[in-house]
Amino acid sequence: MENTNNDGSIKQYHQSLIDDIENDSKINDNSLKEEFFRYATERLQSANEIIGEANYLYYEQEFPFGEVRIDGVAFDEADAVLTLFVMPKELNLIEVESISEESAKNLWLAAERFFEFAQMIYAEEEQSNEAVELAENIMNPEKNTSTLHGLQHIRVVILTEKMRDSEVRLPENKTIRGLKVTYHFYDLSYLYRLSQEKSGRNDFVIPFNDGIMGLEAFNGEDYTSYLCSINGLTLAKLYDEHGSRLIEDNIRSFLQTRGKVNKGIRETIKNQPEHFFAFNNGLTATCSSLDFAEGRIQSITNLQIVNGGQTTASLASSYLKDKAEDQLRDVFVTMKISVVKNKQKEEDIVSDIARYANSQNKVSEVDLASNHPFHKRMEKFSREIKTPEVVGETYPTFWFYERSAGQYEQEMFKMTVDQKTAWKKLYPNNQRFKKAEFAKYHNIFQKRPDIASKGGATAFTAFTKWIVETWKQEERIIDETYYKEQIANIILFQSIDKIVKNAPWYNSYKANIIAYSLSYLYDWLEKKEWKLDFEKIWDDQKISPELVSVFEQLSHDVLLHLEAEDRDVKNVTEWAKKAACWDLLKKKNL
Repeated sequence: MENTNNDGSIKQYHQSLIDDIENDSKINDNSLKEEFFRYATERLQSANEIIGEANYLYYEQEFPFGEVRIDGVAFDEADAVLTLFVMPKELNLIEVESISEESAKNLWLAAERFFEFAQMIYAEEEQSNEAVELAENIMNPEKNTSTLHGLQHIRVVILTEKMRDSEVRLPENKTIRGLKVTYHFYDLSYLYRLSQEKSGRNDFVIPFNDGIMGLEAFNGEDYTSYLCSINGLTLAKLYDEHGSRLIEDNIRSFLQTRGKVNKGIRETIKNQPEHFFAFNNGLTATCSSLDFAEGRIQSITNLQIVNGGQTTASLASSYLKDKAEDQLRDVFVTMKISVVKNKQKEEDIVSDIARYANSQNKVSEVDLASNHPFHKRMEKFSREIKTPEVVGETYPTFWFYERSAGQYEQEMFKMTVDQKTAWKKLYPNNQRFKKAEFAKYHNIFQKRPDIASKGGATAFTAFTKWIVETWKQEERIIDETYYKEQIANIILFQSIDKIVKNAPWYNSYKANIIAYSLSYLYDWLEKKEWKLDFEKIWDDQKISPELVSVFEQLSHDVLLHLEAEDRDVKNVTEWAKKAACWDLLKKKNL
């Protein structure tokens, strides 16, 4: 993305961004760099530029071969892609500045070295550290216990509030240790452009040089549908370039939890490619627009495959792993693609298309529960239920449940600066929580810190399974009391976060410590047949000094448990994901 020429707007956006970061860093007790990382990655995730949970993870060390540094990581389970983030060391809080070509090269190189020299980092550094454990997983990605199991691709990303100099060019893609390495740059200009799009994302346009043969099959008020035939090699190359960004969110979770390669499809490609069209059910897709002329589709904007993700990923696997390029030229796939015209109903229409398109296969109700009525009810509560008047605050506020990606930003899209300021006072950024975060909080609430520690698709699947089962049996319990309890649970989580990060003993594993500490307290209270006073936490919008004292000691005891020498798994992060780790902790009298 090139820099915008709108200097005045860029400066105004930069000032607004800095104001938000400074304000939130004080509230969340984070460094400015960590707060910017959170700010930027949330927007990039909403735009599908980053897939997978982004975690701030700072590591810096000088080796004989040069500096090694990262500022964060994300792992895309569907595509087995590890993203390594690196940022300039200092944020400029005063004015907009640019990054030179030399500075950019040094940043990319510093992060690239973390991957390239992972073995040396693991050998030389103290073992009890998340960055060192990441290096260990990079060294052994094929181990079933590895967080990065099946690692395929490394993305090295510069993330900054500065502007990319016009002379900065992305390095050529390369292969290191047998894995593809690509380079990316998200700067102030990129973030600004995302802020100018109502959807919170840039249009994703895929051109087709020779066009895709098709015909218009239906033209209605809400959408227009086309029936097409797309070449297998074309589709495989699209997936290789764009990955699961092509796959609609719900179906992406399906790929993550069940594996993306279908051996039967690959056998057909290998032995009977000319029969693929007849044997395969094809794809169902949606888009925001397409260019159709003389019986061929020339380009598609914002393509999302809502059924056929297994087919698409398997074609790509045949292309990359089986080197079946010649066979794929003879493969053709049917595709039904619908252009959604009614933008007000877009989310519901796409959700319904996904649900009905998948009704004949193994994608379960859990896999498609992202737009379940549960989430809509939680969203409704979050817009209607104000927090109580708290001493020291001038007025009540709201917690904001972000049911779909980018909602928080979309609410402010057409507001003036003054209107945005007033709106953020009602809906503070630190009181925003997303579905993926809610899944983590709720697994802790259900006393399953091992599942919460797994994060990603596993945690969300467990959460949605609970939603589906509970809604069928006891829908009435999802009421205002339940909503307030969940906000109290989040307040507890955020409170322990501050306690841990400021503890003199803290070094690493904060997410695991928080999950286990809070779950342990819930479990201990249940055994005593007591219950935490969630109503008081809701009323005060904070935890009591007594609870602070409890967690100051409990969190340290939990760390000692996680790092105990007799643990079954050496890697602490992986140990925290085991039910055995949780079972052992529950037996202890902390």
